[in-house]
Amino acid sequence: MIPNNLFIVADDLGLHPSLNDGIVFLLKNGNISGVSLMPNGEAFQDAIEKLKTLENPLIGVHFVLVEEKATALERLWKNHKTFFLKYIFGLVKLTDVEKELRVQMEVCKRAGVKISFINSHQHLHLLPKIMDIVVNLAKENNIDYIRTVSEPFTMKGGLFRGLESLFLSFLSAKARRKIKKAGLKTNDIFIGFLGASNLQKQDIDLANSLAEKYPEKNVELGCHPGFENPNLIEKYKQWGRYNWQNELELLKRTQNNG
Repeated sequence: MIPNNLFIVADDLGLHPSLNDGIVFLLKNGNISGVSLMPNGEAFQDAIEKLKTLENPLIGVHFVLVEEKATALERLWKNHKTFFLKYIFGLVKLTDVEKELRVQMEVCKRAGVKISFINSHQHLHLLPKIMDIVVNLAKENNIDYIRTVSEPFTMKGGLFRGLESLFLSFLSAKARRKIKKAGLKTNDIFIGFLGASNLQKQDIDLANSLAEKYPEKNVELGCHPGFENPNLIEKYKQWGRYNWQNELELLKRTQNNG
């Protein structure tokens, strides 16, 4: 059984129908706690229809500012590296970001989704000025939980991935102060960045053990499960090899509803 203070979230619902099928399967079987929904994913409407087969699913909005289609702007930024560099040099218009995120929120609400938490594709909501926008949106929409990404440091994934993790932990410390000052909630520990796209049993074991060791802390495990097919693999090959099916099978085996 999933510990009460462990929050297992499958990201990217709405990206592709086969991912939707896998994620909803895990949710129905109690292998995960909730899902984060991409408002601009090509399979968003498919996800909405499949969510209707569930009773009170826990759903968050997975804000997307890169790679996918825009909902309010003419286009989104090419990728997270481009976005980050433009952000650093002041070339990202915050009014554009806010406009896009507001419309993405409205897309979910118009579809009848009750949004319970917020996170984002490539964790871009953790950038300080973006976090300010997200905190305001959360308060306006009575959403009390925003993901932060503070993962125990290891060299899993290589040196560069480890440095990225440290940077996200730094941003998360600043974000956590803003979130709590606004009277909102966040997780204390996050597992899943270092192993993103290739979650292993030791990652899930670590999340479970941390939740049991620190019952007063909230632990979040981020994952990317789904059923695979050749179309999905080909369409997102630029992301590298995501092991959606492996993560699904792993979660099915290790996390159950008792």
